[in-house]
Amino acid sequence: MSHTHAQGSDARTQAIVRELAVVHQLAAKDHQVGEPGLYSRIMVIVDGNIPSQGDDESCYLTPVAAPKSGQGYYTLTRADGAERPAEISVDEAKLSQQDSEVTTLLEAYDWMTGRGFSVAAQSIQVILISNIGPCTGCKARLRIFQDDLVAAAKDAGSNVPFTVESVYDTPEASLDRTRGSKIPTTYGYPDAVRTPYDISGRQGAYWVYRLPSLQ
Repeated sequence: MSHTHAQGSDARTQAIVRELAVVHQLAAKDHQVGEPGLYSRIMVIVDGNIPSQGDDESCYLTPVAAPKSGQGYYTLTRADGAERPAEISVDEAKLSQQDSEVTTLLEAYDWMTGRGFSVAAQSIQVILISNIGPCTGCKARLRIFQDDLVAAAKDAGSNVPFTVESVYDTPEASLDRTRGSKIPTTYGYPDAVRTPYDISGRQGAYWVYRLPSLQ
């Protein structure tokens, strides 16, 4: 599908705010015990080209993944999947193995390895967008995903720099909670950067956490 892509920091902000609205709209329809679940999608901006729904040639927007949809390589519970880091307990991995980010990360990885690295000439921004910040287990999954992209870029012979970020817009940057049988977890990043915006008079802010570069 061919599109004319928006470019620039203002266009990036507008796209992030647009996609935050999408995940919030879905979350509002799916309250569980009075609270919404975590919906997520990844926006891949390539050489400044910002994707819209359906773009998959020169930039990409994964489908929105719903809570409890997670499966596949990034569960951290499969023998043939990503290895569970020592700091993530077996219970944490099991409790979060169906989180939406598990599906979203694999969707993005498949596009990056199948298309992204081959079309990128200058830069790649990989942005995980969700209505709630990722839990402890999914923050570990995001780091593993970044490691995997570094290895994939090397295999593809790509030297194009890329960044991996988490974007969400809860009132606070992070929130400590318990899951399941009192397993502690932290949603979001305590050191995320508050990023205000003003779009046609609509004001707000979201949190951005950029993973340290491994390149």
